Amino acid sequence: MRITAIIAEYNPFHNGHLKQLRTAKRETNADALVVVMSGSFTERGDLCIADKFTRANWAIQAGADLVLELPTVYSLSSAQKFAEGALKTLSMLGEYTLSFGTEADELEGLSMAAEFMQSELNDVSNLLKGFLSEGYSVAKSRTLALDKVRPDVSNMLKSPNNILAVEYMKAGAKYDDKVSYHQVPRKPDDMKKYASSTAIREMLAEGENVERFLPEFVKLDERIDNAKYNTISTYALSAMSAEELKEVANISEGMENRIAKSDFESMNDVLSLTSKRYTRSTIKRIAASATVGLKKELVNLANEEKPYCTVLAVRPSKRKSLFPILASANGYFFFKASDCPADSPVRPLVDLDEKAAKIQKLCKFTI
Repeated sequence: MRITAIIAEYNPFHNGHLKQLRTAKRETNADALVVVMSGSFTERGDLCIADKFTRANWAIQAGADLVLELPTVYSLSSAQKFAEGALKTLSMLGEYTLSFGTEADELEGLSMAAEFMQSELNDVSNLLKGFLSEGYSVAKSRTLALDKVRPDVSNMLKSPNNILAVEYMKAGAKYDDKVSYHQVPRKPDDMKKYASSTAIREMLAEGENVERFLPEFVKLDERIDNAKYNTISTYALSAMSAEELKEVANISEGMENRIAKSDFESMNDVLSLTSKRYTRSTIKRIAASATVGLKKELVNLANEEKPYCTVLAVRPSKRKSLFPILASANGYFFFKASDCPADSPVRPLVDLDEKAAKIQKLCKFTI
């Protein structure tokens, strides 16, 4: 059975996603298209614009055959850990083709960049350490180092989709020949039919009509009350001691002391912690991790345990062919969170997914 997989957030699902999904299925001649999708939070630390079941249903209506939830422990991670978690989840499929959107025209260039980044030559590593010591983030330090050693690779990694594509290919290297790759190049459109999810959310915040960028089946009747979430998240950080904060995922290098000493009155105060080392997205991931209770011990558990996946949506005609693959995999497979036994090793991770969903539900409102 030829399976093609896509890693997504669909926040929201737009015309570009529809094009990528249909192109991937057609060009890879897939018998089944599987999407692994962030549940309630995005990699940038934001609550998703719609709940995970609504977004999964959008994917099914667009042509996907199965949508699995990307565990929260991975979705609230840096690009590298996000990619590693997604590939670990998808490893339950066995052999498959991973399709992704890119700004690059040629897959070979991305493959070369992934191989180069995987090797991390000594001269790059030494430069990287130097920039880290100056207070830059890991991502920025790597860019600055590559600017000096391999500007061609550096230029390629200045585009967000290329960055993720390279991280996917790096993460896929540990699965030998079980993962092959397919790309769908993104082309300029001048906002006639295509706009990024970020641009669409910004337009929504300004009260603009975004219907031309969305498939007809995507209805944004519900939104997230960001003010409510920001209040909850700000409180979660403010209520923790430095000792408690030290155990929160994404916090390191004494950041717990800086947070504990701060007097936050709003999320803007929290975001004022942004620095060369701690980007805005990193700060938002820290706030989200504190809010849902994502601790370092859960990250370690996810790293050490076998993969698990929870079904969000499935095309009825594909149940008999896809479910046996997941059921026979070396991991844990659930139709819904309540299927996970109380004594399962991954139960704390599934509970985290459920808590994230409850927070997302608490903060949504109907238009």
